[in-house]
Amino acid sequence: MLKKWKKYLGLTFLSVAVVGCSPGGPEDDASGDSSSEAEDGQTTIRFAWWGNDERHDITQEAIELFEEENPDIVVEPEYTGWDSYWERLTTQAAGDNLPAIVQMDNSKLTEYISSDLALNLNDLIDEGTINMEDVSDVYQDMLVVDDSTYAISAGSNGLSTIYNQELFEDYDINLEPGYTYDDLHGEMERLSEEEGEDFWGYDFVKAEYETFFHYARQFDQHFYNKEGTGVGFENETLEDFLSILTTWMDEGVATPHDVAVEINESGESMVANEEAGMASAASNGLIGVQTLSEADLGLNVMPNAADGEKSGNWVRPSMSFMISNNASEEKQEAAAKLIDFITNHQEANEILRAERGVPIASEVRESLSSEVDETVQETFEFLEVLEERAGDSEPLPPPGEAEVRAAFDRMVENVKYKEMTIEEGVEGFVEEAEQILAQ
Repeated sequence: MLKKWKKYLGLTFLSVAVVGCSPGGPEDDASGDSSSEAEDGQTTIRFAWWGNDERHDITQEAIELFEEENPDIVVEPEYTGWDSYWERLTTQAAGDNLPAIVQMDNSKLTEYISSDLALNLNDLIDEGTINMEDVSDVYQDMLVVDDSTYAISAGSNGLSTIYNQELFEDYDINLEPGYTYDDLHGEMERLSEEEGEDFWGYDFVKAEYETFFHYARQFDQHFYNKEGTGVGFENETLEDFLSILTTWMDEGVATPHDVAVEINESGESMVANEEAGMASAASNGLIGVQTLSEADLGLNVMPNAADGEKSGNWVRPSMSFMISNNASEEKQEAAAKLIDFITNHQEANEILRAERGVPIASEVRESLSSEVDETVQETFEFLEVLEERAGDSEPLPPPGEAEVRAAFDRMVENVKYKEMTIEEGVEGFVEEAEQILAQ
């Protein structure tokens, strides 16, 4: 009910899946200068990203504008889908051949930092090559480790819920910011009963891992401890969270696990298909989900664990841009100019249309808000609300996060299928997670 928030507050993997496309860009070359187009006095840099065809097309268009304004720099694109992307980067890193600019996911960045593959950008920021004067710290905090900046946010989002506005209006459902899980359960139970068979009020979209981060933070706990050597939550907190998941599913309020898996793998959306009223999502996921839906969709904040509890949310980079530490200084300088261009150039952002998330530079964000369509505007408005409610940024996840997440997802599936009790699941998961993180 974002539009109604203005009265009260003065106002995607999660669209979890990333839609892939065929690998693109030039073949790798150990020198990093595979293009025959570069002329004397020009610097060639490689720029890698994952995404779909739309992201590829608009990024290419922005690159062309950058090259027009910076004729001494040639940018070679390397793009692919999510899975192929990380396989390719692993091979390139092993060959000391990473692209100069790497689009980076929050869950992966720590591994690149710890392997000394990510350049500390402080000097490039201090000298103004990457101008961050118009960027609030809240958009960058997650990417700063021990006072060193290892990436620049490509756009911001936050954990949210996407809901069917028309359905909520029909049933007079009003969940204003500050609503609780109990409030949500009551409304989703009513919605499920009224809509009948093959309809569920809420869809967790296989996003239990991200949702638990938010849940634990409301009790001043975190998924990982400060050192990244173990979990940072009490077993009881995770048990309570899993009790919500299983109870809602058993009552028919939330989607069954097998349905959620099938929909997630298909790239569809229960809310877009009008088979669920509300779902967990990254706020910028609204853009893609709305294209799949005939109904008008909206954004809302996540529920609170209890009345008066603080929000567990924070503003986070939807993805970021890292500069390779093994690139030459000349290429690093050119890469920094391109990142600055994407961050601060008005016309470039009109081309990119906030597809990677809400722009982090305030002037760009303000001027662009009147240029984008209504759906994208709603993601801008959501970030305004989130800034007012957000807590401190969550640190980057530690090395081993991918294994921990996989263990968490397995545990949740086993608990949902009644193959183990909640207590058994939590105890076993915590033991496995701490073994992984201690390595």
